[in-house]
Amino acid sequence: MVGFFVALIFLGCAIATGESQVASASPSSATAAAASATPASSRFELLRKAFDQLSPEQQERILQNFRRWQDLSADEREVLRQRERVQRQKQESSINEAYVKSGLQLNEEQRAVFRKRYLQERRHLEEQLAHDIQEKRQIGIAAIVDSLKKEFPPKASLPTAGH
Repeated sequence: MVGFFVALIFLGCAIATGESQVASASPSSATAAAASATPASSRFELLRKAFDQLSPEQQERILQNFRRWQDLSADEREVLRQRERVQRQKQESSINEAYVKSGLQLNEEQRAVFRKRYLQERRHLEEQLAHDIQEKRQIGIAAIVDSLKKEFPPKASLPTAGH
């Protein structure tokens, strides 16, 4: 979730920057800006295209999260950023550990592909585990409810305190 907020912040900043550039750009300056596209503007375009490809529900959720981010205090934002940094460090450590355990000797390009595939497979594994845990939780909750039903059998009619 923290990673989502970081991506959202970046998207929001890019959108805000893009809107201010569009609002203040004259036709001649817009042409000049397009001709000398900077890495920031190309990142903005990639983010904008990615945002446009999302479903309306996903877009709305991103905008809501962005508003929530804006409402956070500076301290709260810093806490979330710190959590994201720690999460990224753990992730990189996990990737490096998997690479070492694999015994592979890859060049930089292959290692980048290894990293990407590891993250994809790890994400899939985490989602599957979360799903499995949720299923087990539901089964356990049903068992708890059943045992409580036996412990507390329904009574015909209980007198109320008001009567």
